[in-house]
Amino acid sequence: MTVREIQLNKLVLSPNNMRQGEVDTADLVAEIGASKTVLQNLRVTAQHDSKGKATGRFEVHVGGRRLRALNILADRKEIARAFPVPCVVCPDEATALEESIAENNVRLAPHPADQFAAFYALSLTGKTVSEIAERFSVAPRIVERRLKLATVSPRLMELFRANAVTLDHMAAFTLTDDHGEQEAAYFDVPEHDRQAYRVKQRLIGGRVNSQTNATAKFVGLDAYRAAGGAVSQDLFAQADDAGFITDLTLLERLASEALEAEARALEPEGWAWVETTLRFDYSLSQTYGRAYPTVAPVSAEALARIEELTAEMRELEELDPQTEQAAERVSQIEDLIYDLESSGVEVYAPEVKAITGAIVTIGDDGALRIERGCAKPGADTKALRKLDGKATEGGASIARERTKKAVGALPDKLVLDLTAHRTAALRAALIERPDVAFVAIVHSLLLLTHYGAGHRSSPASTINLQADLSANHPRKHAEGFEATKAGEALKHVQGRMMLLLPLSHADLWPYLMARDTDQLMELVAYAASQMVDAIKQPFEKDNSARQVASDHLAKALDLDMAQWWAPTAQGYFGRVSKLLIVAAVQEATTAQAAENIAGLKKQELAAEAERRLEGKGWLPTILRPREIVQDEEAVEQAAYGAEDDDGLDEGAPWDEDEVPMAAE
Repeated sequence: MTVREIQLNKLVLSPNNMRQGEVDTADLVAEIGASKTVLQNLRVTAQHDSKGKATGRFEVHVGGRRLRALNILADRKEIARAFPVPCVVCPDEATALEESIAENNVRLAPHPADQFAAFYALSLTGKTVSEIAERFSVAPRIVERRLKLATVSPRLMELFRANAVTLDHMAAFTLTDDHGEQEAAYFDVPEHDRQAYRVKQRLIGGRVNSQTNATAKFVGLDAYRAAGGAVSQDLFAQADDAGFITDLTLLERLASEALEAEARALEPEGWAWVETTLRFDYSLSQTYGRAYPTVAPVSAEALARIEELTAEMRELEELDPQTEQAAERVSQIEDLIYDLESSGVEVYAPEVKAITGAIVTIGDDGALRIERGCAKPGADTKALRKLDGKATEGGASIARERTKKAVGALPDKLVLDLTAHRTAALRAALIERPDVAFVAIVHSLLLLTHYGAGHRSSPASTINLQADLSANHPRKHAEGFEATKAGEALKHVQGRMMLLLPLSHADLWPYLMARDTDQLMELVAYAASQMVDAIKQPFEKDNSARQVASDHLAKALDLDMAQWWAPTAQGYFGRVSKLLIVAAVQEATTAQAAENIAGLKKQELAAEAERRLEGKGWLPTILRPREIVQDEEAVEQAAYGAEDDDGLDEGAPWDEDEVPMAAE
């Protein structure tokens, strides 16, 4: 590349220059006007006509603002039209494109639409996505997104340049390559209905998400594509290969074929029948009776090992003082004994298999799900009830199982404490969100009435409409509750409501009838907040229905427990093992910082950990946001929670013989 002076009237703005449209040049006009000098070279390429012949002009791909400033000065007659401008002449268009993108990415940011167009133009020169990504030090995914955005309808692109639509709108438009469909999704609806998420819904139509739909996850995108299925790729999703499946008929056919193959593999087990279904939801499961397997006795070897471990654990528990290593070993032994006691194989009796079958289906997580021991309504269900010890009615024999603890798990009392603080935070946050409170109340009412009707108890909910407000109050378990941010907030709002609401409940109805909708919603939020119960009991699984409901509520409220709780020596570190303290310090700071204090005594270590983590926003896992995964078995056990038949409603309006048995 060579440097030469080119007259101003021979220079034009290149279409490869990323700065198209209006650009602010006031600073350069003042600078060049005062010095009559261009301090930095423009970068140009020779212009050619449609036949490839040089026109004598040069296109400026780097230095568009300087060119505009020079032309303004020429218009004012402050410089001549033939003003000599120092330029570097580049050899080809591809080089010009790369220089234009690089120049503008590190200077005054161009409009995003200009970046899209520039990357797209560069791709037309033969550059691959990987080459463009490497050249500009961005991820290939970013390049793919910009290239896709560049293909959005020009009409919509102009709206984007004018800031009339957002980048979220543009991302939604890329779900189809058809400009007509893109424009219709935006222009063919009233203005109040043009939000980005609504545009996306219209473009998706009846298609299903490849990353969240259970059937799509079960089949897999590779198998679906191999069968000729099309995917409308969503480049702006979290997963690299996310998209929307367009051929639902093909998807369900592939899923059915895979289930049939799994069903054939079950035939040697000896069931009376094996059937497949794409969906086996809770309501469908209740039409079947259910037999449960018996557990074979634990082997003699396992019993001997249990005796050895029990003796070792007793010796360790008698140590005085109790060491950290001994406590860890006791925890390990408890888990080993639990595994050994649970090592018996589950089996179904031949007479049970003779009248029951297996259903092969797809779980909510997209994994294969096999429901064994199902009895069809009618004669099979009645026959199953007659097999003593082989079946259960209404879930009567379902018992709460001990939740196995992982090594290093938090003590039960601390779990109660932390989840009580989380309950308090949920209550305080819910008061400020009447919209979410209303949803939570409706959710609980429907669980109690629609989903729980006719059963011994309703499915679990975080909003406990039958709550004992004293028994489930956070102050019962949360250490120092009154002094916390949540405690103060709840105390304040309760005092305000004492002044606002009538003294006597006899006056409440006329008082409420006189309130407007906003005032009633505020009262709904207050009442709902008092019934939030997300305290995790020792027997409860992490993904029990009630805990999952609390996760949904926390997500809706954008709950950040770091705003409501902080780890202290008294409230947390002094109540966990040294290993957990050191791990927390390492996670929140550095491995070196954790190593430096690992040798301190427990009390000193707890105090030092509190000091080092102050203001860091660190939270134990139990207080962090988590992926919501429903435990289907826990849902059904909650719906059939009684331990015997004594709790049956004698006045239930159904024939006892027709009551369906529990199904997993």
